[in-house]
Amino acid sequence: MKHNITIFLSSLLILSSVVSCKKGDVGPQGPQGQQGLTGVQGPTGTANVKYSAWFTANPWVKDTVFDIYEFNYNKAATEITQQVLDSGTVLTFAKLAGYNTLIWPVGQVGQMPITVSYKFSTGGITYNDTWSALATVGNLRIRFINDQNYYGSIAATHQFRYIIVPGGISTGRIAQLSYHDLCKQYNIPE
Repeated sequence: MKHNITIFLSSLLILSSVVSCKKGDVGPQGPQGQQGLTGVQGPTGTANVKYSAWFTANPWVKDTVFDIYEFNYNKAATEITQQVLDSGTVLTFAKLAGYNTLIWPVGQVGQMPITVSYKFSTGGITYNDTWSALATVGNLRIRFINDQNYYGSIAATHQFRYIIVPGGISTGRIAQLSYHDLCKQYNIPE
């Protein structure tokens, strides 16, 4: 009988260890851990977009290069830095109010460079005026060339402005915006 008790206790011990090895129920999920302080940098805010007031170019400086008249005006622009030139965008716009309104309507704004073509009479010579802008550190140069050397001076009624979009803002989409939409997007008074 002693032997039966030993077998019984041994069986009970083996049985209890097999039953206790069973996998338990899944417990409740623990709380979510604290988010880290690092993350993806968001786009540069619109507060970083800078713009000038509309200005007239006066005085124009006339140069002759290879027998072609060139009129230049330099506008001091301290906001145009090397960093802006390296990683941002400078957009220049014009209201060419010195033209006949049939050629350039009042209030029309165009992004430079701009080429304006016209004739003074039917069958006459076609004149091409090219307006361009060159941004360098601290300066914006407005340049005018007429392909027929027609002008001896430039009207002081043309107006210009620049908008600086710093690096970090995608400029691909900006290039597709109209002047009005660009001003609306960045809260720039027109």
